[in-house]
Amino acid sequence: MSLQAYGERWLDVDGIRTRYFEAGEGETPIVLIHGGQMGDASGGENAEDWDLNFPALARHFKVISIDRIGQGYTDNPKRDEDCTMAASVRHVTRFLALLGKGPYNLVGHSRGGYVAARITLDTPRLVNSCVIVDSNTAAPGTGRNDVVFCTNPYVPGTLWSSRWVYEQYSFRSDHITDAWLAMKQKITESPKNKTAISKMHAEGQMASRFLPELLDDKDEFFMRIKADGFRRPIMLVWAWNDPTAPIDLGMKLYDAIAEKTARFSIHILNEGGHFSFRERPAGFNRVITEFVEGVAHGN
Repeated sequence: MSLQAYGERWLDVDGIRTRYFEAGEGETPIVLIHGGQMGDASGGENAEDWDLNFPALARHFKVISIDRIGQGYTDNPKRDEDCTMAASVRHVTRFLALLGKGPYNLVGHSRGGYVAARITLDTPRLVNSCVIVDSNTAAPGTGRNDVVFCTNPYVPGTLWSSRWVYEQYSFRSDHITDAWLAMKQKITESPKNKTAISKMHAEGQMASRFLPELLDDKDEFFMRIKADGFRRPIMLVWAWNDPTAPIDLGMKLYDAIAEKTARFSIHILNEGGHFSFRERPAGFNRVITEFVEGVAHGN
């Protein structure tokens, strides 16, 4: 079921027109935070990435899925200084505060997993619990995204290129539907996304600002985890077969968090790749439901 069936909603977040979806009931909402970053020539990731999870979770909880800054149909940053992961964290944090429905159960995938973890670390009053899904950004070490991208035989920005990337990221490809790819291609070809691609690559913001600042932010992130841990329940959900965020990175992140965080667990999904939440939706939805309900009951 497409998220479009629930109707788009919009919120002004400090001048950034922000798109999101919301459905269901529950005392503490689940917020689904997609991965990627602005300026992705494949169309990147956006709120509809959770379309195989949103309806099932909305039967038990209030569920919110957001387009992060510069992605999907949410506005691009107004300043070059905000072409960073730190700005994406600030944007989602302000969105949650302005929405006023917290504390929230955050579920973040890939770079969105770092966003979710960072909000939990920096602003725990907004957070009830946090799930980090297949996130090499949140993990120590180096992911393998570039290995995939550099072998892509298709022209960036084309439907064939996008399909190839998602297939390489995945262990199972049945979640990569024509409708899902068409939705992403529409984003790829939008003027807003073309502006973001130019800003990040032709103008050099990815190399000069985004990646160097992210490395500095990660150093500080791990120092704080090592010193104090998290003040909220945390779970990692990782796919055994993820080709870009391999399981050994997940285990390194587990070791880093476990030292100082008491309410912490990991769930490993077999036969799943980087989009484990789409490739194994029934198992993923069950794990999230049990975790959030367990947190609500003090488990």
